[in-house]
Amino acid sequence: MTLPATGTFQIRMTPHATDGAASSQIGRMHFDKDWSGDLQGHSHGEMLSVGDPASGTASYVALEVFAGTLHGQHGSFAFRQSGDLHAGQTSLTYEVVPHSGSGGLSGLSGTLTLERVDGVHHYMLTWAQDG
Repeated sequence: MTLPATGTFQIRMTPHATDGAASSQIGRMHFDKDWSGDLQGHSHGEMLSVGDPASGTASYVALEVFAGTLHGQHGSFAFRQSGDLHAGQTSLTYEVVPHSGSGGLSGLSGTLTLERVDGVHHYMLTWAQDG
């Protein structure tokens, strides 16, 4: 059985210096998120990107680790994300990394969808837990 978890998050992004990068075309960002709603906690992540969103074509991948609570169960788990922008169309995949859960979030699986309204990120995590 899958269950929903909803709420919002705030994100802060910090670019990494490009010196020493594998390619000058690859951007690298660190981000921190504060989650509220059914997910309560904080996450840290790294994002790699290529392309130019202003031109209508770009792609990114990201990994992040969340620590906090989901419906009162305390623990941590990881997300993986990938997104593409092409000809004004976007696609996003945002999933819990299999077997990444610990503590009360051990055995967690799920996918997350996002909507940005008036500058606020709203999420819905559709999740399940083994055991």
